[in-house]
Amino acid sequence: MADTTAIKTRIEPYVRQWLSLQFPGRVFTERQVTLVSGSHYRFDAVSEDNQIVAAILSNRPKTRTGRENTGGVRKAMDDIGWLQELPENVSKIMIFTDSGFRDLIRKRSERKGMDDIRMMVCSLPKDLAELLQQTLDKASQEQRAAE
Repeated sequence: MADTTAIKTRIEPYVRQWLSLQFPGRVFTERQVTLVSGSHYRFDAVSEDNQIVAAILSNRPKTRTGRENTGGVRKAMDDIGWLQELPENVSKIMIFTDSGFRDLIRKRSERKGMDDIRMMVCSLPKDLAELLQQTLDKASQEQRAAE
């Protein structure tokens, strides 16, 4: 399995910090939230008062070989489902590190009823953008080798 720890340890903390700047006075952490159904799900960014909940998506629209990133799309659709399980009074956000992937998900999710889910793009600084690309490329190569 590909080592994607850089996404959890470097990319997501940066995005949470960026999100705090978008919502001044809020601090975001990764943690479990109770859903309307009574079950729980661990979200990437949750405000201390649980009023803002976000999924962070560090995917790109195409794979290294130029095909549509179907695995990333599948995960994003799952995230939409989890966000839709939150109470109505919670602000639901999907944060993308790639605007092209955001556009793809917007297109793929047109019939999912996403009016209450806000899509945002967090542009990464050059060093983190390069780290993310290297991590995704390596994961793609390892996945391809395993096929």
